[in-house]
Amino acid sequence: MEKVLVTGGAGFIGSHLVSRLCESDKEIVVLDNSWRGSLENLGDFRNRIKFVEGDIRDYSVVKKAMEEVGTVFHLASIQGTKFFYTHPDLILEVGLIGNLNVARAIVENKVKRLLFTSSSEVYGQPRIFPTPENHEIIVPDIKNPRWSYSVTKIAGESIFLNFAKKYGFDSTLVRIHNAYGPKMGWEHVIPEFIRRVVLNEKFTIQGNGTETRSFCYVSDIVDGILLAASKEEGKNEIFNLGNDKEEYRILDLVKLLSNVSGKKIEPIQIDKLEGSTSRRIPDISKARMMLGYDPKVKLSEGLKLAFDWYKSKIESIIKYPSKPFPWERG
Repeated sequence: MEKVLVTGGAGFIGSHLVSRLCESDKEIVVLDNSWRGSLENLGDFRNRIKFVEGDIRDYSVVKKAMEEVGTVFHLASIQGTKFFYTHPDLILEVGLIGNLNVARAIVENKVKRLLFTSSSEVYGQPRIFPTPENHEIIVPDIKNPRWSYSVTKIAGESIFLNFAKKYGFDSTLVRIHNAYGPKMGWEHVIPEFIRRVVLNEKFTIQGNGTETRSFCYVSDIVDGILLAASKEEGKNEIFNLGNDKEEYRILDLVKLLSNVSGKKIEPIQIDKLEGSTSRRIPDISKARMMLGYDPKVKLSEGLKLAFDWYKSKIESIIKYPSKPFPWERG
């Protein structure tokens, strides 16, 4: 029986991944500091896993959690564009120190395989659409805290590729594009929009709403992660994961949410944050060809699932509307 470690396994994508891994015969260890994730996300399969509450900035914790592990799924990071601006120091600290600690612990524990979740953020403001994996990696403005998260993912890719080559483990990188679904933090565009509808808040959008995204439901992202981590063809490769079949303007997303919620929405335009990306859609032909990856959930279907889930969590929206970290909650 293979033992696997999922860092950030109580978070959004991590908890969905752990749920799928629980369908296998693998022994599963989850390492999470419970800042953004929670044991609630692990739900009915809490007793199926070993949960380690700890911080990836603490090497001793990472090393111990990785003992006798064959595959590491490294998802732990602080996500949410809002936090790139408000907590860039923490974004960088968790990302850079955490990535190095995971790489060192892999070597120390002789782990055979790593799956690292990188991000579409590494492409900065891309110039080719759909954007392929060989597009240049860009930090558009090093002075803008907007790109703090991107820097940690770029550094992480370099760390894991070079450590893998030097120390002989297999490293697979997946660049995730605009995932959404139940359990995602409130500080992302779809959960934020749903919150405003449910609570009848003023419905603001940044810019004129013509910016586009290709949103990908979390189950399709997890499919890609598992394919990339399990197939021989995935070893030491980089793959885009996302939905290349649908590209929506933000205004179109608002209309779709209006249909799903049954409420009329009148968006109010506000200034865009500096560094915003106008368009994002992945080229997933490499993952489709090499892994058999094929996202299936349409935005109209996934948005309904997400809306129903978030609506059921109305009390948590009211309790923690803008205080996502434990030390901010009092």
